[in-house]
Order: sequence, then structure tokens, then C-alpha cells
Amino acid sequence: MLHACLTRLSIVAADASDLTVVVSLDRESDPACRDVTEGFSPQLPSLYLRVMHSHRFRGNSCNVLSGIRECLHLEPDLIHVVEEDVLVARSYLRYHEAMHRAAPSAFAVSACRNQNLPGEAPGAAYLHPSYQSLGVSFRSDIAERITLHDRPQYYARMVSYCRSVFPGSEIPPGHAEQDGLINRVREASRGQTVYAAKPRAFHAGFHGYNRPGTMLSDGTIEERSARILSMTSEEMNTLAGDLKDHQVIDLDQDLPTAPEEEALSAVLRT
Repeated sequence: MLHACLTRLSIVAADASDLTVVVSLDRESDPACRDVTEGFSPQLPSLYLRVMHSHRFRGNSCNVLSGIRECLHLEPDLIHVVEEDVLVARSYLRYHEAMHRAAPSAFAVSACRNQNLPGEAPGAAYLHPSYQSLGVSFRSDIAERITLHDRPQYYARMVSYCRSVFPGSEIPPGHAEQDGLINRVREASRGQTVYAAKPRAFHAGFHGYNRPGTMLSDGTIEERSARILSMTSEEMNTLAGDLKDHQVIDLDQDLPTAPEEEALSAVLRT
């Protein structure tokens, strides 16, 4: 899956002169992930590999939050969180930049389908009181607020930490890993996330952490990557087991951002 993710990021990076990609490998990651990452150095000149030391904390929260903290040292305008099972479309970066310009006070921008919204999107782009760590970006000041919780006290007891630090939160108590914590940071400031009716990325993970689907095992890494990138929604959901929530998009479609910018401007004027 990492190979497919980096394949798409390398396409996006070809049109960006100031993109730095940091691949953060968690503890006990497959050794092949290092080789895959290093293999993309020619396509991603500003590519850095970060390897987590062994730790005792559950899930990916420590990797994500500490990775965001380290990225702040690069003094970026925006920090993106693109997990290895998120595939980005050609207009991914342009969409994020346009949405942050149109809604500078937004907590975050997500390029993936809003998984917290029942029914149809209310507009080409819209603000929603939710958060998801799926093809998401935020400004450095938001990232700094998030990384205040990059601490052992949170990682060791996530549920009790969130209950203590965010009393009265309406987010389910068990939703306490990094995306749940970041959602509480958003909730505490009454922030909103920007989403689009036409996503510029999609979640493709059908096997792995919290995903008991079928793992691809036949062929080389490159062949499996090509297969993932060519899958339809039906094929991906067949492999996903009980979690059939994949909606594949055309990753090569270079969508303009004008409709989303106009929609956000209209929302903010009301």
C-alpha cells in the first residue's frame, strides 16, 4: 500500500516546487517499507525517512502526533497527514491550498469523502463540525495546538486522558486515538473542517490495523501496487470484508477548484 501511496504523491509532487514528503515508519514496520521509500528518492527530491523507535503505546497515535511535531521544525505553511492507505488525485495539493485561502479560519481541510456526513453533500465545498485523518491538512498554528498532546500521559491512557482533558466532549469516549483526540481539539474551539462533494483523495485500506480484510500476497510490491491503483470500488470492497466503505475516484482527473471556492465564499458570506 505504501508504494501505491507514494506513486500518487510523486505525481502530485511533479507540479509542486516546495513540497517536502516525510515518511514516518512506525515501530515494527515491515523492513520492505524502508526500501520502498528510498526507491522514490528520484521522484521525490525532498523526501525524508523517519523511523520510530520501539515503544509500548497502542495504535498509530504516537507516530502521527510526534510526526506532526517534527514536521513543524520545517516551518511549513500547511502540514498534511496522508496515511499510507490514502491515494491522492492530481489536483490534491491545489485543492487544499485553495480551500485554506477561501476559509482561512477553518480547523482543517480534508480531500476525502466526509465519512461523518449522512446523505448528500450540501454544496461543492462546505464546512462541517467534524474531523477525519484522511488526506487532511492544517495550518501550523493548528498543528501546534494538536501537538500539545504529544505526551506519554496521552499515549498510555488515551480514553481516560481525553475524558480528563476534554470534559463534556460529545465525541464517543472510545474514540480516543489520534483522530479522536484531534477531533476533540477541534470541538473545544468550535472549529470546522472543509470537505468537498468531489473528493481529491480516497481511503483505500482494506487490510491492516483495524481492517481485517484480505491481504494481497501475489506478485512483487510493484505489481501489487499497480493492482491497487487499478481497482474499482467493487473490487476493493470485496477484499475489505465487513468494512465495505470504499469509493474509488478517478485519480488522474485534474479538477478545477473554482466551484469549491465559490461555494465556500457563499457559505462564509451568510
